[in-house]
Amino acid sequence: MPQVITTDSKSEAIRADGYIITVDLDKCISAGPCSIAAPLTFLLRDSDGKAIISDPDGDTLEAVMEAARSCPILAIIIKDKTGKTIFP
Repeated sequence: MPQVITTDSKSEAIRADGYIITVDLDKCISAGPCSIAAPLTFLLRDSDGKAIISDPDGDTLEAVMEAARSCPILAIIIKDKTGKTIFP
């Protein structure tokens, strides 16, 4: 299983396909649409309701992208395998 690194300010993981998912926890407002769009990838933390990555490969890349697009404050950053930001 891929390693997920979660600190006070971010939750980050690299998918098996090389895409990097980062949740900016300083920006996250616990709205939760990401956990609906990609429920196996994003989990709302019990302590504060912020979105953290549970399994970066849990959902398709398309679902993860939809989750990133659904975030009202764009707290989810997606980079391709070269490190280039593809969203937002």
